[in-house]
Amino acid sequence: MQLIELLEGCLDADKFQFLSQLGLIAGMLARGLTDENPEMKQKCASFAANLCRQLPQQTGQYMKTTVDAMILNLGHQHKNVRKLTLRGLQDVLVARGAEYFLTDCIG
Repeated sequence: MQLIELLEGCLDADKFQFLSQLGLIAGMLARGLTDENPEMKQKCASFAANLCRQLPQQTGQYMKTTVDAMILNLGHQHKNVRKLTLRGLQDVLVARGAEYFLTDCIG
């Protein structure tokens, strides 16, 4: 969770430093979203949303595994995990290139 907090600070400082690592970051977020710790799921969903809000033209195409993990969390037992995941999906799915993953959410 401290790594996500560090990444949030880095995103606030200079969002463009993430451009070369978007694939790795999206994979890391997907793994974090499958963690058993509900707080980790919430932090990852919030960070994914923030990243996609900051870089909407570049991030969407990398978010397939992240979206898949977020969809699984919509059925989580904790309401805060479900709520933050749904809010995160809102921002992730409107990022350019991620709109194709919407069919996975519906189907």
